[in-house]
Amino acid sequence: MCTRAFNNWNRAYLATARNMDWMFILPTSLFVLEKGLKKSGLEPVSELEAIASEKTRNPLTWTSSYSSVVAMVGDDCSGWAASDGMNSMGLVANVLYDSGATYGKSACKSKKQLSVLRWLQYVLDKFVLVKEVVDVFSKQEIQIVGAEVPNSEGKTAALHLIVSDISGDSAIIEVENGVFKIHHSADYRVVTNEPSYEDQLRINDYWLWQWSDKNSQPSHTIPGGPYSTDRFERAAFYLNHLDLPNDEHDALAQARSVAASASVPLGYNFTSSASPNISNTLWTTVAAHRSQTYYFCNARTPHVAWVELANFNFEPPVSAFTLISEDPSGEYINSTRNGKLNKHFEPTEDPFKK
Repeated sequence: MCTRAFNNWNRAYLATARNMDWMFILPTSLFVLEKGLKKSGLEPVSELEAIASEKTRNPLTWTSSYSSVVAMVGDDCSGWAASDGMNSMGLVANVLYDSGATYGKSACKSKKQLSVLRWLQYVLDKFVLVKEVVDVFSKQEIQIVGAEVPNSEGKTAALHLIVSDISGDSAIIEVENGVFKIHHSADYRVVTNEPSYEDQLRINDYWLWQWSDKNSQPSHTIPGGPYSTDRFERAAFYLNHLDLPNDEHDALAQARSVAASASVPLGYNFTSSASPNISNTLWTTVAAHRSQTYYFCNARTPHVAWVELANFNFEPPVSAFTLISEDPSGEYINSTRNGKLNKHFEPTEDPFKK
């Protein structure tokens, strides 16, 4: 379960914050990828598998038009999933858990196929504005292919995509039985996991009325629980009661504070059969759209690390920095590197190369 908050009140200073909530610790690395890389929408298969699936495999392929910094979960053994990131044009993309996501079971030969684990990377590689993303997926010419979350004991990657851009625009793209359902507006600042975004908007309408001048007896109480609707209402309340940021530092601090208000503490152990998807917040990212600075805050360390994409040295074209890793004994190691990471990346392979 996750929360995304887009601080776009002052269009001169834009910041998107996102909590990654999950039931297991996830190995996580930051990748920085140069433009001009050829990629495939599906994982490679063996020659025998390729022959067997010749009639059903129709991968989307592309060459990246923009560089990007991406938080990827997984490793070389279990595979990689692009979960969060920003490109060199200030487009930010986040994929959040969506309990209602269904990708459709049958392959459609007329549609290009794109793994849900590579969906975010495709968007960062090819688009500048939210409107462009919306236009492409509105055509319903791409089929999202389901997969499992790496290092998650076979858990399905049920996801929806959220994008925000340098103009202050925003969109949420859900998938229902293989069909994209798109919600597009700069007013769509807060997103959680469930119910559907259409229902989240109904919740938002109620609270906006509660907080408005039209209500002579407004209620400013907000729920404190960990459920998705609680977090949505809490993040929306704080985001709707902010002063305009005076600079980018203000915008980033506000977005991060709102995300913190919607986080689930480590060690929280209340379980309910009616809502089994409550998970601890593992980490938070905050992206500054205009300066192209991307911050990573690990819940298990007091440190904040960041990448300045605008002045990154792309030699080699793909590099990575490990933030959370698993050692041979099964213990997790959290990086304690603090501050700017640009000089600490190591050469690696593009996990989505064609």
